[in-house]
Amino acid sequence: MPGYPEVSAKVAMRCVELSHAGSMDPSQREVGTGAAGKASEGEFIRIQVRVRRERILEARFKAFGCSGSIASASLASEWAEGKSLEEAGSIRESDLAAALELPAARRHCASLAEEALQGAIRNYREKCRQGENLKSIVSTGGSR
Repeated sequence: MPGYPEVSAKVAMRCVELSHAGSMDPSQREVGTGAAGKASEGEFIRIQVRVRRERILEARFKAFGCSGSIASASLASEWAEGKSLEEAGSIRESDLAAALELPAARRHCASLAEEALQGAIRNYREKCRQGENLKSIVSTGGSR
């Protein structure tokens, strides 16, 4: 297609397999949800992580947009699974883009995946802080 560089075999494979596609119940305390982009602008990525003992047990994504967005979200989810929150937090768009052989015109796709993953980690941590605050209030009878 004119204006669209060929996708790498790595991107094509991820768009066919979709091994980490899916969703989790965001109301569960151990699930963190992050999103980036806007569906109305053509690209949107949501990544969710299930965490136990500071380790990501499961990561799932939903992506709307080009093959680069889908592949970036898939790879970020795959790389995050099994890692500690700190390790997963170090996943960068440059690493995703290089691994997928994304052309310069599609590097923003990897940036959206990084942003969504970071958001999921932040959301999980915020839920933990809220839970700790609630426990503190309950254990002190409402006075801190």
